[in-house]
Amino acid sequence: MGETTRLEELKRRVEADPASIAFASLAEEYRRAARFEEAVEASRAGLRFHPTYVSARVTLGRSLMELGLYDQAERELHVVARSTPDNLAARRGLGDLYWRQADLVQALEQLRLASGLAPGDGELAEMVRELQLEVAALEPPVEEQALEAAPAAAHSDEVGAAPAQAVAIEALERFYRAIVRRRSSGRGAATVEVAGVPADHASESEDARRAS
Repeated sequence: MGETTRLEELKRRVEADPASIAFASLAEEYRRAARFEEAVEASRAGLRFHPTYVSARVTLGRSLMELGLYDQAERELHVVARSTPDNLAARRGLGDLYWRQADLVQALEQLRLASGLAPGDGELAEMVRELQLEVAALEPPVEEQALEAAPAAAHSDEVGAAPAQAVAIEALERFYRAIVRRRSSGRGAATVEVAGVPADHASESEDARRAS
């Protein structure tokens, strides 16, 4: 039976009996044929009779995503993920959804879960590796974090002055430790000024700490 013939047969069955579970197969056939609006319509019609039909809800979520209705797609796919956390199709769908929206952190989280459910899926594993590299590239080095945190703390209002000072000190200490690690690894000393503190003062502070 060809795809068109199968689709028409499923359509006739659902028209004859709107409560038939054949609606799920009909909706999926529409989705595979890139007839996404019809897939959404068929899914929603059948889910009114069978609200717990998981595969049909995944089809609905993926079809909504193809139509660019991301909020609705996310809602449907999360319904499945909450009720059946080990549903591979829902996890992959969520990963794809977040990737399309450039939310790489959430995309990575969902695709990691999917990869754990399908350890033999090489394509999925490659997607996870690619996302890991992209997410890692978004995270600033510890020195940059210190540079950003210290000035922000120094310019806080008087009410939060004490906590802000503690944040600045902690940020600077992290920065100095990073410099010491670089020196000990043979990559050379860094000459940096952080929040008005010259690098030579940083070295003196570190030397004093070592002496104590």
